[in-house]
Amino acid sequence: MDEFDELLHRTWVQLIIDNGYREVAAIAIETDASILHSGCQPVSIAFDIPTSTYVHVKNNEQIKKVMERAMRSVSLGRIYDYDHDVIDNLPFVYRVKLIEVETGWRNIVKNLIANAQDPNQALISEKVFFKKGKQVNVYNEMKFASRSEIRIAQELETQKILFFPLPLAVRADTGNFYDDHREVDFLICNDGTWGILEVSYHPDRYEKDAEKDSWFKKSGILCIQHYSAERCYEFPKEVVDEFLTILAKHRR
Repeated sequence: MDEFDELLHRTWVQLIIDNGYREVAAIAIETDASILHSGCQPVSIAFDIPTSTYVHVKNNEQIKKVMERAMRSVSLGRIYDYDHDVIDNLPFVYRVKLIEVETGWRNIVKNLIANAQDPNQALISEKVFFKKGKQVNVYNEMKFASRSEIRIAQELETQKILFFPLPLAVRADTGNFYDDHREVDFLICNDGTWGILEVSYHPDRYEKDAEKDSWFKKSGILCIQHYSAERCYEFPKEVVDEFLTILAKHRR
């Protein structure tokens, strides 16, 4: 990028942040934006998105809407001298960001393939999403089951709290995979005290959630709090602050 492109990119990301869309801003930081021309006539704005988030962005109309609206606002009167109607109708193109070719890249990729292992992070959620023909959400190289979870992760990052998103927990009680493996939304440690924060979507799942909570309490994790997905998305700081206050009461 030249100096002007850097200014445009920086302002675009900041505008997204200032409007409260931190998840989108995290994507925008890694996204390259460029104006495609036919001669001197601008024909579209291209977003080149990293391979790790391309599918997520491509299939999410809300993220695209935020990115496009912010880019129109920032670029108006700076990139091209046209009236508002032309600018508002300029289409956006979503492309996979090309990867710079490293020396010996074929061997690098071969090693990645040979050494690849299924991560324990979001393992169960990913299987559930796969059965539904969907993909998990990716933020900052972490996987999440929803944007509400991403909002909580961002707040935990802001407060510098140690957390494990969608970790696989194993206790071999029965020898059956689905009975011995559990996954929580957030395993959190603060001042040496451990607790679980769950983002809840199904208010009618009391028995299943209670059984899952008991499974962890048997091993000594006693602070397990459930918060609605809506509240987590709209008020992540309030949720995290309340959870940490409750967690502190379990300190030994």
